[in-house]
Amino acid sequence: MKLDVSSCTLSSFFKFGLMLGGVGLLQACDRHQVKPEQELQAESGQEGVKISAANSQPDVVPVSAKSLTQVAGQATLRAETESNLAVVPDYAKDFIGRYYTEIDCDGNFAPCNEGKAEFILTLMPDGTVHRSILQYGKVFIDNAKSSTASNITYRKDRWFINPERTEVVVSRKEGASFYYTIKDSNHLVMNLDKIYSEKERINRELFDRGYPAPSKAYELVKDTTFDIRK
Repeated sequence: MKLDVSSCTLSSFFKFGLMLGGVGLLQACDRHQVKPEQELQAESGQEGVKISAANSQPDVVPVSAKSLTQVAGQATLRAETESNLAVVPDYAKDFIGRYYTEIDCDGNFAPCNEGKAEFILTLMPDGTVHRSILQYGKVFIDNAKSSTASNITYRKDRWFINPERTEVVVSRKEGASFYYTIKDSNHLVMNLDKIYSEKERINRELFDRGYPAPSKAYELVKDTTFDIRK
């Protein structure tokens, strides 16, 4: 029997060509349907959550994935909470303003040691208190000296008045309470009996540790020329 070499050769080449074509087609499909791991990680990073994390913990979002609006909203909420101070009631509004008196430089209540100083108490509309002591252009805050009155940073305590309008109470941030008897809306007198009362346990503890305490019942006068709104 004669073997047709040319026929076998063409048939073999044809089959081999089909096999190569099939393999190429499969490789092309794989490249189109399956993305490299690096590309997946890059895309998942753009979305803010890794694919693996999204599958295992769908409710947990990293901080970096939070929107700027969310972060800004939280900061605004904190700012609104901190600045949302209660306005003093109507019956206390007559006492809003600046009060002052002259005090002795005793090295305790007034941190100066010679002469006189001016004690200033400013009752603000939001219930805070600006308190300072001045002597010869120097300003004392928390018994520490500041260079000039122009660069002062006031500390803020709180004040309130009873509905009977007989007493103003200044609550200092350290916990001490200072009481002022109301003569009228323009005159406040320190009530030493209540300031040193045995009931004022925090006051007594602070004074025992050297906290500045008044030795005289000073009378503060309202500065009627001072406009709190300016």
